[in-house]
Amino acid sequence: MSYRFWVAGLAAAAMIAVVTPVQAGPGKLQRDLDAIVAEGPVSALVEVRDGRRTVRLAAGSVRYGTGERVDPRGRFRVGSVTKMLIASVVLQLVAERRIRLEDRVDRWLPGLLPAGNGVTVRQLLDHTSGLYDVTRTLPLRPPVAFLPLRWKTWTPRELIARATAEEPTFPAGRGYAYSSTGYLVAGMLIERVTGQPYAVEASRRLRLPETIFPGTGTRIPGPHAHAYVPDGNGGVVDVTELNPSVMGAAGEVISTAADLNRFLTTLPPRLLNRMKPVRPPSERGLGLEFVDTRCGTAYGHMGDAYGASAWVFATGPHRAVTLSVAWGTDRPSDEAVQALLDDALCPTR
Repeated sequence: MSYRFWVAGLAAAAMIAVVTPVQAGPGKLQRDLDAIVAEGPVSALVEVRDGRRTVRLAAGSVRYGTGERVDPRGRFRVGSVTKMLIASVVLQLVAERRIRLEDRVDRWLPGLLPAGNGVTVRQLLDHTSGLYDVTRTLPLRPPVAFLPLRWKTWTPRELIARATAEEPTFPAGRGYAYSSTGYLVAGMLIERVTGQPYAVEASRRLRLPETIFPGTGTRIPGPHAHAYVPDGNGGVVDVTELNPSVMGAAGEVISTAADLNRFLTTLPPRLLNRMKPVRPPSERGLGLEFVDTRCGTAYGHMGDAYGASAWVFATGPHRAVTLSVAWGTDRPSDEAVQALLDDALCPTR
C-alpha cells in the first residue's frame, strides 16, 4: 500500500558502506544516498543493474542512533511494489486464457462488491474501478496513530468491506484514482481462478528466491535495516515488526533489491507489453507506473510500507534500479529520490 506520510524532524547521521565497485559515477550515487539519509531516514540502500554489471551501495545505520553497517543485499518491506508482482500474475492467467481483462469481478467473486457496480479485472489493475481506497479508512496520520492496530490480523474480505462501506470515488471506468482495494480483490481473484492462495501461486510463478509473502508473519528474515516512524515528541518508534495482513495483496511483500531488479529486467516482452500501455482515463499501466528521468521515461513501481519506502524502475531489460529507504525522523524529499533515480538510470558515460 502507499502510505504517503511527510513528517518534520532532525537529520540522522549517515555512514557510507560501499559493497561493490561502481562502474559509472560512484561518488555521485553515494552522495545521492547520503543526501537521502541526511533528510531524516535512518538508512538507504540501492542496487543498479547495467547489463552484466551490478552496483550495490548503502548509507546510514541498521538501527537508529548506531553505527551498524547496512547490508545492501538485505531484505525490506516493498509496500505497493507488491502490486506490480500481483498484476504480472493476473496477466499470466490472462495469457493462459483462464481469465479475461474484461471479465466482471462478480462473475468470479459474486457478492464481494456491491451489486451492479460492474468493476472489471482491468479496472482493478489500472485503478479505474472507482473502489474507495481502503488505506483512507485506516488511522495513518500521524503515523503513530496506527500503532494500536500494528499487530491486528486482517482478512481481505474485512478490508474490502471497509472500503465498499464508503461511496465509490466514481462509477467504474469513469475516472482514475489510486486504490489499494482493487489489488486486495485481485489477490482473491488469483485464488478463485487457480485454487491456490495468491501468495503460493505468485511465489511459484515469479521464482524470486529472496522474496516473501509473509501473510501474518511479523518479522523480516535475514539481514535488514530497521524502520521507524516519528513518535511526535522528537523521537522515533521502531516499527520493523508488524502484522502485514493489513496490506495483503496490495503491499505485503518482503524482498531484496536483487530480486526486484531481476524481476524488471527479465519480464518476458509479451508480458511487459501487456503491462505498459496506458488506457484513459487511467494514468498507469497494468501494475506499472512511470517516472520521468533526464534521459526519458522509466517504468516500475513505488511503494510505501509502515516506516519504509521502495522505488523499483527500469528503462529496459539492461538497466534497472531499486532503492529502499528506512524512515527515521522523516522520509526523503521527492527531489532527493529523483536525483538518485536520474543518476542511476541515466549515467554519465
